[in-house]
Amino acid sequence: MSDMTITRPVALGLLLVLLGTAGALTVTSLPELQRYLKIRAM
Repeated sequence: MSDMTITRPVALGLLLVLLGTAGALTVTSLPELQRYLKIRAM
């Protein structure tokens, strides 16, 4: 395992996947967040 190196393209791919997943979760939870913020504002 020690001789396994992560190349730059692989690292960038993983980063893009993580960012895409986080973005998708944020977009899908936006209505819930807006509802929560409206309740908090009252």
